[in-house]
Formats: sequence, C-alpha cells, structure tokens
Amino acid sequence: MGDQDTSIKTTKDVRDRLKTLASERGTTMNELLAELVTRELTEEEKEHRAQQALEEVRQATGVTVSDDVRARARTFLQNLGQEHHAA
Repeated sequence: MGDQDTSIKTTKDVRDRLKTLASERGTTMNELLAELVTRELTEEEKEHRAQQALEEVRQATGVTVSDDVRARARTFLQNLGQEHHAA
C-alpha cells in the first residue's frame, strides 16, 4: 500500500457490490468510491452553493432573499419531499 492508502471496514455484501459495480464500469473499487463520494456535497458545500445562488439572484434582480424566506422555502421543500416519499 502507498502512503495515501487506507482500509475501510464494510460488510462482505457491500464489498462484493462495489467490486461488481467497479468491474461493470471498467474501473477499480478505489476509483469508484472516489467518484461516488465526490458526487455528494457536504453540508458546508451545500450552504456555500446556496449563498452563491442567492448572490447571483441579488445581482441579476436586485432582490435580497431573507433568512426567513430561505427557512420557509427549505421547510416547504422538505415537506414536499416527505409527501413524495409517502406516496
């Protein structure tokens, strides 16, 4: 193993699925894991992107979205998601 390599404990089923997915995509399990984890954003990254989007809205329209409006929109979207999953 190289200096940057490490081990991750997981179940045999997860390991086997990773191996199958990597094989089907013509890649290694390490490369597949790297691809999968870079798709997901951290909460900090999500917040940064939201701030960037709000700044773009402000620059394009002159409208500043308040924290209260953001919170209500977030609640609305969460409720919408819950209704979708319940259906």
